Amino acid sequence: MSKVAVKKLHWRSKVQETFVPSGELGIGIGGGADYGEFPFITAAAGGGITVGDIILEIGGTPILGLTLGDVRGLLNSCPHPIRIKTVSPGSTLCKDLRLYLSKCFTPGSMDSQLQQVIRENLYLRAVPCTTRQPRDSEITGVDYNFVSVEEFFSLEESGALLESGKFKGQPTFTTPYLNNL
Repeated sequence: MSKVAVKKLHWRSKVQETFVPSGELGIGIGGGADYGEFPFITAAAGGGITVGDIILEIGGTPILGLTLGDVRGLLNSCPHPIRIKTVSPGSTLCKDLRLYLSKCFTPGSMDSQLQQVIRENLYLRAVPCTTRQPRDSEITGVDYNFVSVEEFFSLEESGALLESGKFKGQPTFTTPYLNNL
């Protein structure tokens, strides 16, 4: 007997688009980069939006990597009806933003491109940390938060970093979420 290979559908093939009419918003939103999560639906009045779904776009604007306050602000400022794109969480795309950012995807793939969008949105609010010394033109708290190696590992261990990495063997690039967004 031969085993039949079952091809998993990519999460992108499961994206749903919903138009929410004026005055009927009735949805709650949780998560956001400040909580280390993708934004997701916490309450829904129906109409194709499901509690637990990850929100990808609001009114044509990609929102992954934005803070919860920014997502709510965008939702409240969009002209009606509001177009919302969502997807049900799965094994590749779950609510955990840190987990998604830690994955290695093929350069140029849909997931790799999505990681880039997330990082671009993160840097609208986040000031990254580095263990290197500041350059002459850099301002602490504006360009980077300059921390010691010990502080870096403490932040990493506490879960306060969305992602981290090394450059030339030194911990040098991080995206903090709770305290700096």
